Amino acid sequence: MLKLNNDKTEFVIAISPHNKQRMPPVTLQVGSDTIHPSETVRNLGVIVDTHMTMTSHISSICSSLNTHLGNITRIRRYLDFDTCNHIIRSLVLSRLDYGNDLVLGARQADISRLQRLQNWSAKLIFRATKYGHASPFLQQLHWLPVKERIAFKILLCVFKAINDIAPVYLSSLLTLYSPARGGLRSSTDVTRLELPKINSRTLKSAADKTIFFTALSKWNSLPQTIRSTGSLPVFKKGLKSHLFPQ
Repeated sequence: MLKLNNDKTEFVIAISPHNKQRMPPVTLQVGSDTIHPSETVRNLGVIVDTHMTMTSHISSICSSLNTHLGNITRIRRYLDFDTCNHIIRSLVLSRLDYGNDLVLGARQADISRLQRLQNWSAKLIFRATKYGHASPFLQQLHWLPVKERIAFKILLCVFKAINDIAPVYLSSLLTLYSPARGGLRSSTDVTRLELPKINSRTLKSAADKTIFFTALSKWNSLPQTIRSTGSLPVFKKGLKSHLFPQ
């Protein structure tokens, strides 16, 4: 009983650039209207492109944050440290963190674009020069870099799924590791997760870019002391300390 608005109906075909050249034209018929595929579509604020690169989404984030940071820069001399910190957390970090797990596997050049915006934010709070190094300021603010923020989001989701504080459909995807024979050192690790077996090198390379496979791999690589904690606040604190660049 859903009534569609034909003017707002879009669809996208997820396909590689190589295969797109060989694909015949595809359209959808909605009533008397013919809907042609779009290069990008927006869903819950996330822009998905036909090649699943997330480049369009990252470009949208960068455009929005450049505007915000430019406006804050113009009024920075009227703001004290705490006020500027709160504004940037509200307008910039919240935007960087929203759906950031979906940019996993994006090009390093695109991740670097987001990192430069976070660096600008930190230097803006401390009123540092534009060309100075941002790492000391990120450490003082206790901000994880963009790449580590993505890992933090994914691993936090795994922790919640294992401890039954996440939706059932996520928990059902995880299987605790069961060694083929006893006596192994890994047999005492009750928090280790089962990784799907992938024989093909090509498939393994593709799997490394997926949220599911990366989540399992990163979880198993965590120290057991962090994985075995049952407290969410303790886990978040230990995980952030583990991910923070030394």
